[in-house]
Amino acid sequence: MDINWFPGHMAKSTREIEANLKTADCAVYVLDSRAVLSCFNPAFDGMINIPIVYVLNKCDTVSTECVNGWIAKLSDKNRTAIALEGNSASCKKKLLPAIKRACAHVLERQRNRGLNEHIKAVVIGVPNTGKSTIINSLCGKARLTTGDRAGVTRTAVWARVDSTLDVLDTPGTLYPKITDRRVGENLAIIGSIKDEVLDATELAVALIDRLNRIDTGILVGRYGKEIDIADGLEKIATARGFRIRGGEPDIDRAAAAIIDDYRKGRLGKIALEYAQ
Repeated sequence: MDINWFPGHMAKSTREIEANLKTADCAVYVLDSRAVLSCFNPAFDGMINIPIVYVLNKCDTVSTECVNGWIAKLSDKNRTAIALEGNSASCKKKLLPAIKRACAHVLERQRNRGLNEHIKAVVIGVPNTGKSTIINSLCGKARLTTGDRAGVTRTAVWARVDSTLDVLDTPGTLYPKITDRRVGENLAIIGSIKDEVLDATELAVALIDRLNRIDTGILVGRYGKEIDIADGLEKIATARGFRIRGGEPDIDRAAAAIIDDYRKGRLGKIALEYAQ
């Protein structure tokens, strides 16, 4: 599966992110807990020279073991990792202190100089990881447009959290060419790549294979029969009653159904990647 989805606004966004990171006090790097490693954008690697708060968003979609593994792997002297449900009431209670701890040296310097405490954080990540939702939770109101699909945020927008913190919401940004097939599949499965640019049937077969490698009982539990890559979509179409004219199984609808079932958590708390 070759994936090259890099619309013009992403190139512009990458340049804007780089410029804003130079004047920010920390970066809030939002990652989808289901595919943490695949959510790292190599384009950001050389841009970030400030403390990082990694946010493992949608942590309720995977096991506690998976989340804890990533927190341990990503946390060190200059990096903090926390797990969140971006739209939950606890989001602000966990994230705001983490940002201020990451910027403690800046706040201390301001206090020592008799300046008003004020820090700026840039929120980055690939599309559909929940950046705008997290910022709305921080601000306590819906200041930014959100949506459960890639490409909702198209321009960078500053938001005031409180008198000491401003955060910049940036568009979800990929990189021009995804060469690792597994990474591309993972990003597509979690919805970080627009469905319109994908072959849904091919992606669904890849997902079936991935889930069966984890546990063949996952799909049996949902569809009542073993589902494999050879004729799995036909079986799903039959199980769900998806038919086209003439009575043949509707493969396209079945492909969309299994992808949606995974994204909505109907197949269980299943991570595509674990910390090694």
